[in-house]
Amino acid sequence: MFKNIATFLTLAAFLLMGAGCKREMHASLYDDGSTPSPITNTTVQNLPGAAEITYSLPHDNNILYVKAEYEIRPGVKREVKSSYYNNSLLVDGFGNTNEYKIQLYVVTRSEIQSAPVTVTVKPLVPPVVATFNSLTVGEDFGGLIINYLNNAKADLAIHTLAADSTGAMVEANTNYTTLPSGRYTIRGFDSTSRKFSFFVKDRFGNISDTMKATYKPLYEKLLDKTLFRTVVLPTDVKDDWGLPMQNMWNNGYTDFWDMFHTQTQSFPMWFTFDLGITVKLSRMALWQRQSPAADWAYNANNPKKFEVWGSTSPDVDGGWNNWIKLTDHEVVKPSGLPLGQVSADDIAAAAKGEEIPIPLSMPQVRYIRFRILETFTNSATNIAEISVWGET
Repeated sequence: MFKNIATFLTLAAFLLMGAGCKREMHASLYDDGSTPSPITNTTVQNLPGAAEITYSLPHDNNILYVKAEYEIRPGVKREVKSSYYNNSLLVDGFGNTNEYKIQLYVVTRSEIQSAPVTVTVKPLVPPVVATFNSLTVGEDFGGLIINYLNNAKADLAIHTLAADSTGAMVEANTNYTTLPSGRYTIRGFDSTSRKFSFFVKDRFGNISDTMKATYKPLYEKLLDKTLFRTVVLPTDVKDDWGLPMQNMWNNGYTDFWDMFHTQTQSFPMWFTFDLGITVKLSRMALWQRQSPAADWAYNANNPKKFEVWGSTSPDVDGGWNNWIKLTDHEVVKPSGLPLGQVSADDIAAAAKGEEIPIPLSMPQVRYIRFRILETFTNSATNIAEISVWGET
């Protein structure tokens, strides 16, 4: 008898478990499967390359979102959705100021669409066009210098093509930016006349017109580092840790200890070296201590803010009367990540070196003085390598 009771209880338990494992079905309390009413009272505010559409929603608890469907170019469709909590949506991606038809739908929780409401928008000048129109290009040492405006802070790419030895136009540089304005250089060209062309592209695939012109980059030469010499003036910071200044021009910067390291003292601090020749400078490049890059790039004693000064006859007492400031410079981490964190872009930028342009208006110099205003964390300075270009 007890055996039969045990069997019965076991069977009942299994039946109860089976009942408890049945799939639960969830459905909206308001979903009746009906077609929703369309939006009403639409208004349009045209924006650069975009438009904001405001509307009134129907009184329907089953609405999930409003959807906009449109083409930004023939055959290129976009879809934008806005929650039922909102009464507006932004349509973007337009590459000109033409009129565009926007189809707007109310969509329920059962994905049933209302009849469309058609709205016409006419975007203002889009960023891809405005930035292209702002481009100014000038000849610079070994290449070109390009200025632009991007007031909308749009995600843009500025493309530069250059004629190769056969006359074919090939990609020479692509500068990606979301900054409101900027200036950058393209290097690596000899001092011969060459055709260049420029255009801007946005993240939606819109492409601006193309600007074409012929430029002759100014002559520059990488200076011979075997001529560089350490100069120690009375007010200059001294080296430390057995890591002398000449480590900055031995063409090595990937080894952990291959660098110039100063003593620890308050900022500003400065040091001086001799280029070996008098030259009109075009630019410099500075490499941080970066091995391993994840630990040292944009960190510790690497320079963050500094000035570069030049002279042909330094003050023997270490003063500043015979010096001229060539440029101010700040090292900016590409990713913008907090101190101690680096991205792949940061590591690549550190390996490439920090370019320091020298204005064309600066006179010839022979002696260089770095005046360090700030490093990333500490009260000493280290620099792995320096290269210098100029017109000799």
